[in-house]
Amino acid sequence: MLRTLGGLVLEGSPFRRNKPLLLVAYLAIEGPQPRRRLAEMFWPGAQDGLNSLSVALNQLRPLGLVEGGEVLRARVPTDLEALRQAVRLGDLEALRRLYRGAFLEGVELLLGEELGEWVWSLREKVALEVYQVFSKQARAHFALGFPERGQALLEEVLGLGGVRWAVEGHELSPPASDPLPREVRRAYWAFFHLPGRAGEVLSLEPWAMEHLYAEGLLGDDGQTSPLLGLDSKRLPLEAQEVALELARCLPLREALPFYRLARSLWEEEDWPRATQAFLTEAHRLLSEDPQGTYRLLEGLGRVPQARLLRARALERMGRYVEALEELEEGNLEGPEAAALRGALLFRLGRVEEAKGLVGQAARGGAWAQGEALNLQGLLAFSEGRFQEAAALFARSAVRFFAAGEAGRQVDALNNRAVALLEAGSPEAEEVLGEALRAAGEVPLLRSRVLLNFGVVREKQGRVEEAERLYRESLEAAQQAGSLEALGRAWNNLGALYHRQGQGARAEAAYREALRSAREGREWMLTAAVMANLAELQNDPESLKEAIALLREAQYTALAERYQSRLGVFRPR
Repeated sequence: MLRTLGGLVLEGSPFRRNKPLLLVAYLAIEGPQPRRRLAEMFWPGAQDGLNSLSVALNQLRPLGLVEGGEVLRARVPTDLEALRQAVRLGDLEALRRLYRGAFLEGVELLLGEELGEWVWSLREKVALEVYQVFSKQARAHFALGFPERGQALLEEVLGLGGVRWAVEGHELSPPASDPLPREVRRAYWAFFHLPGRAGEVLSLEPWAMEHLYAEGLLGDDGQTSPLLGLDSKRLPLEAQEVALELARCLPLREALPFYRLARSLWEEEDWPRATQAFLTEAHRLLSEDPQGTYRLLEGLGRVPQARLLRARALERMGRYVEALEELEEGNLEGPEAAALRGALLFRLGRVEEAKGLVGQAARGGAWAQGEALNLQGLLAFSEGRFQEAAALFARSAVRFFAAGEAGRQVDALNNRAVALLEAGSPEAEEVLGEALRAAGEVPLLRSRVLLNFGVVREKQGRVEEAERLYRESLEAAQQAGSLEALGRAWNNLGALYHRQGQGARAEAAYREALRSAREGREWMLTAAVMANLAELQNDPESLKEAIALLREAQYTALAERYQSRLGVFRPR
């Protein structure tokens, strides 16, 4: 590229002769030109201008910048083309990057009258084009009540090379700094939030919309001019107020993002409908994004259903103690709370307490019944009754399907496959296939099923296939953004390498698993990976630390299990 803004430089080349480069710039900007015209323009009064042109072209020939015979054309783009594209788009960030100074700034040549006029007029024109983009943005900020930002934009553009000179030369007045009337600003934020449709949803004054058109803040397509530098997560109060107006008028499925924007402005009458919008979205998100579900429901602690969903999200992330605390802090009772509490207590090794909750959970709806059956399956599995466990998990999957709980259905099918595998049944693979179909295109669910497929293949001695499936599980976990699933996939991959005697690869995989588990606060997984790594390195002290971590997090049963492994370490 030939840079013409702030100087005249051919990028990536040491060639620095200004006159030949100026010739290339002229051709690139103005298009093909006859030789004779160029000779007269660049070497006016010369005895043999065409010869001087030939000399310049010879200097340029190795660079391949110019082609043609009697009519010459440039073969190189310039930064001016990119700048003008940014001007057309109103792309302030691109202008800041591209406008490094005035057009051909610092190029000292004895220019003829025509060439000099071309340089000076284009320098002025480009500077004014840049100014107009900044000025339009400054006016938008003034109009919408951001005077400091508007003034900062004007000061910034007048500080750019050649701009102040061009503005003063044309005696341009700065943009008006007065804000638009409140009703006009309201109309702007309405179309900002809901392009093209705002007028159908809210009652907007026709004169206010006409005012926006006149200011250039609203296009014929109902799209607002962008307000650059605006933080979409910290919108001004007026924008939040309009978002709440929209939320109150829109159907529930469309209202959620606007309730989120205006959360701090909710009034008492907004809570029931807004909460319903949040709960509906949380139910939809839970299977594929438990972390997103948890964040979505922050601030809704006084709503029992939100508490229950937050606890369920924590359970899906493997943060069992925190999930149990969420239930206890909310004093949640009933079959649904009992179903989740039973699952959590089982995970924490409090088996007898978990057993006592099965009956209460079974009296709930389809989801709670599915959880009760799943818990019974886990209890049977832990006692070695694998066929019975597989049957319970199958029934659980049906209940979850009836409840529309795709994530828990996949979990139950996964559990059934593992039980069948332990029982030596050939049905395990078929069930995993069913789980994969139930997972659909949801990356998190696919990651869990693929992980179990890998376990099956590894037990069958098909190590290469197992490794491929673990890596597919990794990719799906990365797509899902799930640190828990990512950590489990890395851990399984590390264990595979560990069993193959590939110590370096095993350690690298374990360390990736550890990083994901710690970042996601998956303490049980963290301890499991630390134990595997300790075993690989014959490091009992690290295993002791993993056990301590488990005890601190109240994973007592798991801590005892790892405690029993300390005796297998060899003295160093």
